[in-house]
Amino acid sequence: MQKITDMFSFQMGDRLLATLMIVPSVLIVFIFAIIPMIIGIFASFFRVESATLEMTPNGIQNYVWLLKQPLFWDSLWRSFLWVTSTTVAQLVLGIGVALLLHQELVGRNMARGLVLFPYLIPAVVIALTWRFILDPTMGIANRMLMDFGLIERPIAFLANQNTALWFVIMAGIWKYTPFIVMMMLARLQVIPVELEEAARLDGAGPLQVFRYITLNWLMPVIIVSLLLRTIWTFRQFDIVYLFAFGGPLFATTTLPVLVRYLAFDAQKIGAAAATATLMLGMLLIMSWGYFTLYEHATEELD
Repeated sequence: MQKITDMFSFQMGDRLLATLMIVPSVLIVFIFAIIPMIIGIFASFFRVESATLEMTPNGIQNYVWLLKQPLFWDSLWRSFLWVTSTTVAQLVLGIGVALLLHQELVGRNMARGLVLFPYLIPAVVIALTWRFILDPTMGIANRMLMDFGLIERPIAFLANQNTALWFVIMAGIWKYTPFIVMMMLARLQVIPVELEEAARLDGAGPLQVFRYITLNWLMPVIIVSLLLRTIWTFRQFDIVYLFAFGGPLFATTTLPVLVRYLAFDAQKIGAAAATATLMLGMLLIMSWGYFTLYEHATEELD
């Protein structure tokens, strides 16, 4: 394979070869990401008939209608609660686990492999497993709580408006914390050991070493990790929807779930496209904020 690559590189030149290599990826992104995004933004300014897909221009009426709906603002609030709770908890737990696995411990390599296990499980499997655990009839959670005398009768956790979203958040934290662990562990490997040793020789304690050396080196990776997790969590549909299908009474309806509800249940495709477009704008603003923080963190490190 290497000989074939070298032959083509010799005949066409490295730049032309690199262009040919990247063209398939660019086409895939353009066909499956850019074009649907443009179509979605375009459809947000039309009234779309769900049966015939006939489009009638209506300006910004989809946005006006959407911003008047309490369900949109409730879904927006739940989305920010879902994103903030999961990302902050993942960051704190991820840094703690990464610092622990960075130490010279017996069985460290095995522990590093096991900690990645939740991240490798598909979201649909996690959702179905948690639903079975929390089931009021057959679930182990209710059985254990009753055996310990904490409750007298089974509780339908996912049918309760006050608890359903929090169990979705718990599942999200459990599944995606390993991603933060991987990112932090990779960064910890490149921190100069001599900096920490010099700080200890100067009388710095463990907390001071972490605050002024380790955390400063981790900060650029922390911001990148938060950026990725914010984008992925904000637009995540599967694990949220599969827990309670947006219920009970929209208690687990975040913005991606609302897009599905508007498009297929309410048959308001234009409003669904407007919701997705607003989500895109929010993500662009949040990404700009993260990039600003990243530049500041790199300057501080330099």
